[in-house]
Amino acid sequence: MPRSKLLTQLFVALLAAAALWYMWTITSAKLDWGGDSPGRQDVGAVKDTRQRAMSQYCTGVVATPKGTWLVGRLEGDAQMLEPAAEVVNLDTVVYGKPKETEAAQDASAFSVFLARETEISFISRLDAQGQFQLVAHVSGAACLVASPDGASLFLLTGLDRPDAWTTDGPRQTVVLRSDDQGKQWTGLKQGFFAEADQVAWSLDPYFHGSDEVWAWGSLSAMDAEVPGGIATGVFYSADRGATSTPIVTAESLLVTAQYAHDQRPDIVQWHTDSEDRGEIRGHVIQVDGQRAFIWLSQRFWGSHPDGKSDNVAVNVTTRAELQRQAGKWQMVARQRDDNLFIDALAQNEAGRVFGLIDQGHQGQDVLAELDTGTLNWRPTGELPSVFAPLASDSRLRGDGFWVGQNTLLINTSSEHHPPRWLYWWSDASISADGVFYSTDWGGSWHKLNVDGYLGVLGFQPGQDRVFWAKGNWYDNNDLGIYAYGLH
Repeated sequence: MPRSKLLTQLFVALLAAAALWYMWTITSAKLDWGGDSPGRQDVGAVKDTRQRAMSQYCTGVVATPKGTWLVGRLEGDAQMLEPAAEVVNLDTVVYGKPKETEAAQDASAFSVFLARETEISFISRLDAQGQFQLVAHVSGAACLVASPDGASLFLLTGLDRPDAWTTDGPRQTVVLRSDDQGKQWTGLKQGFFAEADQVAWSLDPYFHGSDEVWAWGSLSAMDAEVPGGIATGVFYSADRGATSTPIVTAESLLVTAQYAHDQRPDIVQWHTDSEDRGEIRGHVIQVDGQRAFIWLSQRFWGSHPDGKSDNVAVNVTTRAELQRQAGKWQMVARQRDDNLFIDALAQNEAGRVFGLIDQGHQGQDVLAELDTGTLNWRPTGELPSVFAPLASDSRLRGDGFWVGQNTLLINTSSEHHPPRWLYWWSDASISADGVFYSTDWGGSWHKLNVDGYLGVLGFQPGQDRVFWAKGNWYDNNDLGIYAYGLH
């Protein structure tokens, strides 16, 4: 065979192999194929897959030292799971009778035709035989929050307050508490951080120890003038949320877009007015019994000065240091860091703090560890991508960032742009989600064999365990709940 023909065939073979490899990488990313299965464990089983129906929020596994809980939610009626007599109808606990559906409240033919079926949240607990037993159900969304010792359970619902629950404060939706592992539930008439948010399930409380709790309020409450100063949007409780106080400062922690305009006078076209606050992220971490920190990050977007390149982000983060003085938290220092945006922040039980931060101008996060002594950030790695080693952009998917004792867990959404010679007629993009873990604090990542979309049911940071199931309830009839031991 002539040498030229052999080289031609070899070139064609290499080109075909490269094309097959490229298509395999794209296909496996889109279909979520592959991944590690470290320390796989059978946690338990449900009696009906609808018990583990996952949604974008307020569903999944909550593991405590006293029990393992599962919350599922879907449209329908509680009777479809044929609950036993001892299963608590929490609507009845609150109202004295089952909650009426919208269709029942307005029985006109037109309203019945348009009415959306009511969502039901199912609360199950793992028993000694490895079965998740249904213990309660409630109408609408309900987030289960547990104190670190597992002794107190809080169910943050969307139920309207009964008229009998008179109060002079905000009319927060119903919060239920159980101190006997779900056997009995009591409505909290004064609410749970009621001043922070009137929609209880919107709260994301952060515990420091067994009793101290912090919570962020809604953005509408931030920066308002309140007795004693300016509201930061942060609330603190020393008694598991029974009472709470707002954290106030002498002056606002936020800046207006004019601050960013002054930082980048070369940007002519801004996407926010000068008085706007931009994109806001808030975080709070209590370091010890006497110190805590608040971070308020803001991002303002503008068109690139050259009129051609991607939009430019101007970031600024304001950090407030709090100290406990005479039993109250007081701001003792404030610092503004330009070119810093903190997208996510988490702390493990050993006190190590990690965040997803952006110190550039394209809105691209990197992983970094915070030195709680010097308050400096040390980048430790990039965000992983399901398209690796192909070039792509990755970002955090939802709130999917967790810090364990020895590992990190992250849910990312990545976007890959095929080369223009392959899609010469358009600027195409392909997106896919994935779940990854790291045992060296972000230096390297391993893909988990878990669905990238709603695949993570929960994370137990003290044991580095991630809970998962085989697909959502409607696309897989497997009854199992599983876990991976990441370390």
